[in-house]
Order: sequence, then C-alpha cells, then structure tokens
Amino acid sequence: MIRSTAAFALAAAALVGCGTPPNQRLLTRTSDYLKAMSYGFETGHPFDLGLLVRRFPELKGIVLTAPEWIDEYERLKREADARGEAVYEYRIPYGASITIEVPGEAVLTRQYFVPPTGYIHYPYVNRLRVAGLTMDELKAHLERELALYLKRPEVLIHVHAHSWHHPGVGGGGFFQNNQGSDIVVMGMTRLPVYSARAFTGKETLVNILGTSDLPPEAEWRQIRVIRRDVKDPLRKSRVIVCDLWDYFAKADVRQDIPLAPGDVIFVPRRWSTDDQFWEDWGYVKRVMSDVLFIDAFKDAAQKGGTLRN
Repeated sequence: MIRSTAAFALAAAALVGCGTPPNQRLLTRTSDYLKAMSYGFETGHPFDLGLLVRRFPELKGIVLTAPEWIDEYERLKREADARGEAVYEYRIPYGASITIEVPGEAVLTRQYFVPPTGYIHYPYVNRLRVAGLTMDELKAHLERELALYLKRPEVLIHVHAHSWHHPGVGGGGFFQNNQGSDIVVMGMTRLPVYSARAFTGKETLVNILGTSDLPPEAEWRQIRVIRRDVKDPLRKSRVIVCDLWDYFAKADVRQDIPLAPGDVIFVPRRWSTDDQFWEDWGYVKRVMSDVLFIDAFKDAAQKGGTLRN
C-alpha cells in the first residue's frame, strides 16, 4: 500500500507541473479567470511580447507594448497638429448629462440626459440630434437654428460629471453615469464590477487608475488597454500592455499612455507559479487522502475476511 501511494504521489506531483505555465498544465489550471487572463505567464515579471507571439501567433500585430504605442501616438499627434485637430475628439455619448445654455434666455437654458435615440426635444428646434456630435458641432448647429428667432444667439454646451463614492474606498471620483461613459475599468479593482469615466481628451492610464483603488493582488506589470479600431470597431481591436512597475520604479513615463474614447482598461490578477503549486498541492493532498482511506478500508476488509475464514 505504501509503495502504491508513494508512486501515486510522485505521479500527481509530476502532473501538477511544478511551475509550468497554466496553459501547459496536465492536472489543473489557474483557479480563476483573472489569473488565466495573464496570457499564461507567471506575473510579477516584465511582459515578454516576443514570447507571447511565439506561443500565440494569432496575437501578432494585435498586442503591443506601451512604448510601441507611444511611438505610434506621437506620429498621429504630429499629423493631427498639422491639420489643426485633436488626436481624439470628445463626442457626446448616449446617457450623458448635458446643459444647453443661452445667456439671457432662461427658457432656452435646459438640462438633458441624452436618451438611447440620441435625440432630445429643444424649443424652436423640436427634435435635436445630440449623441455623436462634438460640443462645437452642437453649438454651431443650435446657433444657426436660433438665429431665425434671436439676434446673434450665443449657445454654451456643458457636459456634467457626477461625484460618485464607493463604500470602503477613500475619496471619490468624477464619473459620468455608466450609460454615458467612454472609458471603462474592469478586473482587479475595489470598485463594483466595473467603473466608468467620460472621455474629455485629458485622460491617461495613471489618471484613471488613480481613482480606481487597486488592491494588493492587482498585477501592475500587465495592465491592458483594449482599443477598438476606429474604422472597423466591431471586428478589429488592439491590446496595449502597460507596465506600471516601470512607470513608478524606473520613471518610464511611456507606460502612462493617453487614453481614447471607448477604451477598456483591464487589470489582471497577480499570481506566481509558487502560489499555483501550493494550490495544486492542496488538491493532490485531498486526492491522496482519499486513496489512503480507500487502501485502509480495503486492508481492514481483507483482514476481517481472513479472521472470519
């Protein structure tokens, strides 16, 4: 019995993998999805894009590091500056809270929540499209419409942020209501399932995560920004991997990338093969305990049968 149990224990330990990456394990995998989202690598180390592409060739050209993205961003910014435009424009989202103000005309100053249709009803104009427009486009359109009734109308557009506080988290943050948000934070944060923030053109990764209160088990070296393709947003996207350890420890400011409308920030869970080994070893011990119990039961049964004979 002892020899069979020892052989089983050795086989189980071999199956555990003793630190092999989770996608190569024979017995178990990582214990939750947030660990599995670490691309199958032990976390806490610099992200290795070359290794990732060799292991998952389909991710070539989709995943890139923050410094690589900064090089691309600088090119886009030079081109936008030459056109006299911003790299990313703020467009009023569905669910946003806005105020349309016409100084001196109290009846024309009104606050709205942009409905799913994207249209609101405004005096003199009736059905007014709001969602998807920049504030300058909405301002210019309203001033043209109101010029039929007012002499030189001036229109001001205000997009409101709401102060939001989560119990147990120090301080608060200024967020759009979730339906009108352009930047979403998911994964290992102390906020509810996700938090959201309206895009204004000034958001960066550190700026957003600074209000998300990351717990100790968050993986700072593999924070991901999922960005949809502007021309084909429903079919194409990219993943920018940011290493905040390098940002804080090495002052690599390239890791604090500018964010774009529609970005989703995902914070994976930190884990190590050592943690995984002990988690798997607990599973092995439970199996071994069952085997020892069965062996002991068989021995007792055999001895009882011999005595009866």
